[in-house]
Amino acid sequence: MTMNWFDRVKMCVGWNSADRERMAQLRRCMDSDFAGVIEDISEQLAKFKGTQSLMFNKRFARRLHGVLREWLSGLLDGTFDQEYVKERSTFGRKLLTTDLAFEDVILLEELTRRRLWALAEERLGEYSDGLLPTMHTLDKAFNLDMTLIHDAYLKIRDAEMERVLLDRFLTVTGFSRTLYENLVGARGWNGEEQE
Repeated sequence: MTMNWFDRVKMCVGWNSADRERMAQLRRCMDSDFAGVIEDISEQLAKFKGTQSLMFNKRFARRLHGVLREWLSGLLDGTFDQEYVKERSTFGRKLLTTDLAFEDVILLEELTRRRLWALAEERLGEYSDGLLPTMHTLDKAFNLDMTLIHDAYLKIRDAEMERVLLDRFLTVTGFSRTLYENLVGARGWNGEEQE
């Protein structure tokens, strides 16, 4: 994934400097409620997944809250630059090592959108001129964020599928892994050239 690709995504979404300012305002609006938002969306997610009983396990709840805090902080504080691309790619990989699947991230987006809409209405006023543009900016940020996280998921899934297929190939053909890797190296078949 190159910055040219992500720049095109930002252009498609319509992300601009006014959006960065609105996200900063939204973040300031919810600073005092941030822990409450994390608690609320984690409870709703646990209810949806049928894992409410696990929320009584302090270690599980702390880990889930930590992942959700990292996800939401990254979204709200995101610079949507090259460093952000790297951070979200790393975070996408981290999600795979937790109990959250990509489908859960999609659900989290909707739960969070509803919670932040209510919070913004309360802070900015239901009929405020800034409410709709702020929520539109939040939707753009969700789209950018989900694109990056999904990209990380796909790369990891594809790498896992390649590993499984290679293991099968080596088992069926009797090739040694070392011989295969030497052939790949000699031909210049590596992941960097394929991106």
